Amino acid sequence: MLFREQRAPSSKFMAYFQLLETFKQSGCPVCIKLEEGSLKALDGLMYEQVNDPFTRERLVASHGFCNWHAWMIPHVQSSALGAALIYRHLLEETLSHLVAARQGAHPRGFWQRLGKPLSRSREEQSGMLAWRRRKTRCYLCTFARRSERDDLKTILGHLGEAGFAEAFLHSSGLCLPHLTQAMTIGRDHPNLPVLLAAHERRWRDLSWELEEFARKFDYRYADEPKGRESGSWRRALETLAGRPGAFGPERGDWPPPQEPRPEGWVEAQTGSAQAASSEQPGEVECLRFENDRLRHHLEAALARQAEDRQSRLALEAQVLKLTSELKTTGTNLASGRGGGVPSGAEAQAGDLDGQTVDTEEGVSNR
Repeated sequence: MLFREQRAPSSKFMAYFQLLETFKQSGCPVCIKLEEGSLKALDGLMYEQVNDPFTRERLVASHGFCNWHAWMIPHVQSSALGAALIYRHLLEETLSHLVAARQGAHPRGFWQRLGKPLSRSREEQSGMLAWRRRKTRCYLCTFARRSERDDLKTILGHLGEAGFAEAFLHSSGLCLPHLTQAMTIGRDHPNLPVLLAAHERRWRDLSWELEEFARKFDYRYADEPKGRESGSWRRALETLAGRPGAFGPERGDWPPPQEPRPEGWVEAQTGSAQAASSEQPGEVECLRFENDRLRHHLEAALARQAEDRQSRLALEAQVLKLTSELKTTGTNLASGRGGGVPSGAEAQAGDLDGQTVDTEEGVSNR
């Protein structure tokens, strides 16, 4: 939204603390700020700018708001009168073009339809259809594009600060559309690797939550208590697509164009109203889920440790076997060189000597 006020010198400072507050909520912080900012902008417009000439001109040029921002109006308190005044003006403007279109709407004959390609360029430049094509982008969508750019720059610029970085790591992180936008505007930023690494860890945890959610649908595990993973599929939707309605239909491609604005008109700062979050589990469920997640990590670590132990035991057994074989080989070599005979061999040799003496005595007696 636009309003007659000079930009405050602490606007970046305000955005910094607004983001810190938004990090405490569930969902992409930039999406949340876009939603809150749109509601605040509509509230200000309905309260004090309904009869403002410049605002009316912008709304006439854009044919009102886009579908998403138009249906946010009923959620703004005491907005009925403002909506009635604005849309009556827009409807009168639309009716003037509709009357002209009705007066020029005459059925064409065969030869006229056949000659359509010859007069097509002229037809497209006149009438209600041409008026509709000339509509400008919803200016709340334009505001949203500028707002998210400032927020992403603030996040990238302060990720090197310990307090800000810790608060961001405990947040839900950015959605995929806003993360890719951050990569676009901060391609060579030194904090971009930190931002990407944080999302890699966060999205791996979300993937495990989705796996847990699917596993507990199995009848064998259906009796297990449900925790945070129950809302993982909704968070996955928001992670990959963004918050519902955050990307208005007339937002346009990134990056936003630099549109001329009258002197003394600046963008409104987004508010910090609490956004409603869906499927918030209770404290017990959250603790149970955190316990399951930590147990999952512990089991994985123990499994790796067990594999390492088995490998170590197998290696030790192989070393003992090789050591025993080496000793046996050394003993056999010593026997072959006459350096000593094993005790068992000595006993066997003594028995053979006794048998030889007995045989000699028997022969002499004969």
